[in-house]
Amino acid sequence: MTHLRLLAALLAGAGALAGVPASATDKHRPPPRTAQPLMCSQLAGDAGGLVGTPGIKAVTSAVVPAAGNNVAFCQVDVLYGTSAQQNINVRVGLPLGPLDGGSGGAVGAWNGRTQGIGGGGCSGSLNVVGPVNAGYVGSGNDTGHAGGNCEPGVNADGTYNLQFINDFIRNGMKQQVLLSKRIAAKYYAREPSYNYWNGCSTGGRQGYVLAQELGRELDGILANAPAMYWTRFQTAQMWGQIVMKDLVGGPILAAKLTQATTSAVAACDGNDGVVDGVIDEPRTCTFSAKANICGASGAPATNCLTGAEAEAIDLVWDGPRNPDGKRIWFGLDRGTAINALNGAAPFFLGVTQFHWNTHDPMFDWTTVTTNTYADVAQQGSRNIADVTDTFGDLDTFRASGGKLLTMVGANDQLIMPQGVLHYYRQMAERYGGNHDNDFSGVQKFYRLFRAPGVAHCSGGAGPQPQGLFDALVDWVENKVPPKTIASAVTTGGVTRTRPLCPYPQTAIYQGSGSTDDAANFTCGGNLETRDEVCDSVLVKYKHEVNGPLDYNEGGTSRGECRRRGHGGHGKDD
Repeated sequence: MTHLRLLAALLAGAGALAGVPASATDKHRPPPRTAQPLMCSQLAGDAGGLVGTPGIKAVTSAVVPAAGNNVAFCQVDVLYGTSAQQNINVRVGLPLGPLDGGSGGAVGAWNGRTQGIGGGGCSGSLNVVGPVNAGYVGSGNDTGHAGGNCEPGVNADGTYNLQFINDFIRNGMKQQVLLSKRIAAKYYAREPSYNYWNGCSTGGRQGYVLAQELGRELDGILANAPAMYWTRFQTAQMWGQIVMKDLVGGPILAAKLTQATTSAVAACDGNDGVVDGVIDEPRTCTFSAKANICGASGAPATNCLTGAEAEAIDLVWDGPRNPDGKRIWFGLDRGTAINALNGAAPFFLGVTQFHWNTHDPMFDWTTVTTNTYADVAQQGSRNIADVTDTFGDLDTFRASGGKLLTMVGANDQLIMPQGVLHYYRQMAERYGGNHDNDFSGVQKFYRLFRAPGVAHCSGGAGPQPQGLFDALVDWVENKVPPKTIASAVTTGGVTRTRPLCPYPQTAIYQGSGSTDDAANFTCGGNLETRDEVCDSVLVKYKHEVNGPLDYNEGGTSRGECRRRGHGGHGKDD
């Protein structure tokens, strides 16, 4: 996995860490003895130490007055770039220091910590008021471009705009983290005690990149619903559209898709022993949309399906495969809202990803069929995935004492949560248990919590996770790893609470008491069954068209899976 780190360094360019002294990478360094705090206005001048530094194109600083529920703070805006083509806007918000009237914190109004905020979709974020209101130095960046359009990643002539891509994928948030720490040290005349990241979706992907490529800079990373296999999952976002086009002639009506999801939940809700409107482990659900074919026994009276529609929905749940039947990526799990990716128009980032895969901004996705999908996926993995996909190791982050916490909704409608489990399984093997489904080693510094019934970042029918960032801080600063995460949802005036459990455990009903009360559940079991693991094995990366199944990457072996009746599509499998 180290090839990504090397390639990323080459593509990002020598300017990625420009302007940051070597001492800035030392965690928990004692505060300078002779330094004095600065006023906010001084940070944009010579005293701030940024003006004239390589890569710093412009700096402004000013106190933003309190407004509504937001406290007053010092806002520093930095334009960073090592060339005319690179223009990354970084914003740092600092609770007022003592010379600007701040009080009540470790220094001024500051709690001594930094918190970087991640973006979403193809956008960054410059909104830093949330962390600042909580006493943190908050930071954000625009990933080097305004708005959420990633089409500029491919030039009109078909070449890649690697500056655009790398600024979005890695350079923007790296500079955000490094500059926020540096500016905080100048303003308050002391280094931060702890440094955190907080992001979901693209922000979650950014957290993983920071852990993999800037592993000594952060003490704690909250990276929820991480869009971490950017090329592969976004290519898979188009699978349902292609399936519907080929089998049905176009998109299936939204009401029919919704009914199929409702029927799947009704069929599999009780698999965990509790009927609550949520499939606890969607991989155990084998409901077929063919049960909803009009005229079939038990089919719904309204929004029933044609045979072709039912076949298409089953393929959406199964996920993309090549013509040999080998899995390329994961599908939308049953119980997940299908409409987000499979509505009247395809999800815009999926269309963009086809342009990136083929490095052709005019590529027409409608020319792709279920039989040629694997070719487009292979073009993506060979052309650009090594730059965009987040699959490196966590060796440096782990060795530096960092803690990584991730929540993924089991019914995430955008990123296919099995992709996150795929990565976690690999890290569990890398950091060692006594056997291949022992997660005790990786859980010492990296914990993953599945949230049954929860959608992308939040929403869905399941109880919503609570206090994730506070749990991370407690883990980092008090050495208390989260054994459970509280979750709650109120529906029809009834509040249901549940414990979320560290993967691969799940919440198990004890058999008595209200099923709406978390106190009646304990964490247990092991969702990493060999059957589930074998069923999730992917075709070899970069050989999506006709490669062998990669059992090693999948965390198992060919022999074990064949004994269980999985896999086996030719002599190389």
